[in-house]
Amino acid sequence: MYDIWLGDQKEYVTVSLIGDQLFKGTIFDSGSDIIVLFNGENFIYIPVSHIEYIVADTPDTEFAEPSDSPIIPLIDNKKNLTFESILKEAKGINQEICIIGKKYLYGTILEVMEDYLVFDSPIYKEIYIPIKHIKWLIPYTSNERPYGLTETEFSWKQAKKEFEANFQQQLAVLLNKLIVLNMGEKTHHIGKVKSINGKMLELITAKEKRTYVNIEHIQTIHCV
Repeated sequence: MYDIWLGDQKEYVTVSLIGDQLFKGTIFDSGSDIIVLFNGENFIYIPVSHIEYIVADTPDTEFAEPSDSPIIPLIDNKKNLTFESILKEAKGINQEICIIGKKYLYGTILEVMEDYLVFDSPIYKEIYIPIKHIKWLIPYTSNERPYGLTETEFSWKQAKKEFEANFQQQLAVLLNKLIVLNMGEKTHHIGKVKSINGKMLELITAKEKRTYVNIEHIQTIHCV
């Protein structure tokens, strides 16, 4: 294991993500597959797989260091600082998650499985997200909740449920159920699961057309 960022910690940088997204701030910490960036307001947890480049930079205005520790605890032993470990530490914390394609979700991580996580959203309810499609996450402060909801209106303390170990297996549970893929960005992403054959998921859409979707490109999935 080694830190992906070999420059000085606390150095001010510009981070370019694949898909024309930029973040500026200081590298607060890093691990083998993640950097933790402080942008003057938030700690941003970014998996390296979505970083195009990092360049040392100079802030346009005076840049203050964080006054508080990160909401998601960082593990003292850096050998354990990975994106997976951060996701597990983030369970139960209200947060913003960005998915490939600039899709944003607000809510709480319920479970972290082998290759996907179960996310509780006030809008989409229970939603499954393959970990490889998560571009970054930003935790809320301890007293913040999405959409200004009260603790009673939005609480992540749900009844204990069992989830399959990996994403492919969890898809099999959804056979014959009505689902929405990728937050419904296309009409053929909504339908009833007819079958799963290898890497292809078969849906019956509203007009009863059979559509086959490559599972590798499913970024989010939730039942309706």
